[in-house]
Amino acid sequence: MPAAFLAVFLAYPLMRLGQAVAGPAALTGLVRPQSWQIAALASLQALASTALALAIGLPLANVTSRYAFRGRALAQAIVTVPFVLPTVVVALAFRALVGQALPQGLALVVLAHAYVNIAVVTRVVGARWAEHDPSYEWVAQSLGATRAQAFRTVTWPMLRPSILSAACVVFAFSFSSLGIALLLGDSSTRTLETQILRQTSVLLDIPGAAASALLQLVVVSVALLAGAWASRRSTRSRTRPALIVARNSGAAWAVRCTALVGTLIVAAPLAAIALASVRGPHGWTLDWWHALGSIDAGTTRIGSPLDALRMSVAYAVVAGLVAAIIGGLAAVAVVSQGRARVIAVIAILPLGISAATLGLGTLLAFGRPPIDLRSSGFLVPIAHSLVAVPLVVAVVAPALMSRDRRLVAAAATLGAGPTRAFITAYGPILRLVMLASAGLACAVSLGEFGAAAFLARAGSPTMPVQIVRLLSRPGDLSYGAAAASSVLLVTLTLALVLVVDRMGRNRLSVQR
Repeated sequence: MPAAFLAVFLAYPLMRLGQAVAGPAALTGLVRPQSWQIAALASLQALASTALALAIGLPLANVTSRYAFRGRALAQAIVTVPFVLPTVVVALAFRALVGQALPQGLALVVLAHAYVNIAVVTRVVGARWAEHDPSYEWVAQSLGATRAQAFRTVTWPMLRPSILSAACVVFAFSFSSLGIALLLGDSSTRTLETQILRQTSVLLDIPGAAASALLQLVVVSVALLAGAWASRRSTRSRTRPALIVARNSGAAWAVRCTALVGTLIVAAPLAAIALASVRGPHGWTLDWWHALGSIDAGTTRIGSPLDALRMSVAYAVVAGLVAAIIGGLAAVAVVSQGRARVIAVIAILPLGISAATLGLGTLLAFGRPPIDLRSSGFLVPIAHSLVAVPLVVAVVAPALMSRDRRLVAAAATLGAGPTRAFITAYGPILRLVMLASAGLACAVSLGEFGAAAFLARAGSPTMPVQIVRLLSRPGDLSYGAAAASSVLLVTLTLALVLVVDRMGRNRLSVQR
């Protein structure tokens, strides 16, 4: 089933995209100087975003993964929040936070990208840093090394592969940005993703869009492969040292201050957008929330944000169900024998393909005769499920691999058939992780903008698409309604993430 699904909804759209690139018009687009100029500008922006994300994330990774202090678990959860937020919400939050103090452009885009990717650096590097035994540094210092020398000669070589891996992932995400670059950028911060959207929806240049998508796919794939290579070079430890208790008053103050600053960095944009949803030009108001039922600006009716939210929830339910089934079955292949394991590897491939590229490929494959599914409303959840399948595999596969395989043999010796033995051994843990991964897939679908921008019907936009439409219109009503819509979307997304986290804790109790 996973092989058939990926062949129809991933391989076939990419094949249609490749056919579009093979034409002379697309080849002309590949050699067009404008495309390479946009790629160069996007690379510079992504490098700056990666550097800032590392500068903020590395101290947080050190503190939250190695030191014991009150509120540590809460700090770890808070610094992860930006990564699960919809990108259009992050863009609006930064607009609400900085106001007119910082104009749209490179600086604002870099700040927003670094904000979103703090969690990547904190989680990837922090997981490796938590395994590092601090006694090695203490030994180096006892032999005469300064603290800086001990870090450079002992800690840095151990962390370097994980830092490089995190940097490659952040670069890929920033390079292929759409929502943030579209709402906060200017002509100097365009990405290939925004170029694909413009060529498709404005210029109607499908071959040129396919060429831009191919160029972006190459760059992102190289970055992710470099990150995977760096990750493989990282040696893992089977032991986890105890958390460090900062006994020195100066060190304890530095630890708490770092955690507090990180928490404030995450909370400030969210607080700004919450205030924007209840504040108008004449003071506090609830008019923006009352307007969510229907917005009619002049002679053009933009539609109801609440209807867009209902549409997003419906899409998310379908996408979560499909992604959980396909991703779960693909993850089961990890514990299978023979060639079936290849399916799990193939299911991770959408991670290296941008949402806009998936949306464009799906549009080419199923948005025109002889197969036209645009009116069915099924294209958006299919694209969202493809985006979420790699995350489902990443959640389910480790849980299955951590299960003792001898349980299957034990059930078989007691007379159970192959299917019954598998269900007996893996059923309890598989049920929990499938539900958790379905919730995670729903959260991803709720905030996804790239594919929906290509595939959502004009009369049935998703909530992120509706927020972008509102922000493209002048007036306090449109801005306030976009802020209120963003608060609703953030609340729903965080609620799903909390449910997934709760299921993760239940999984650990089942394993014990």
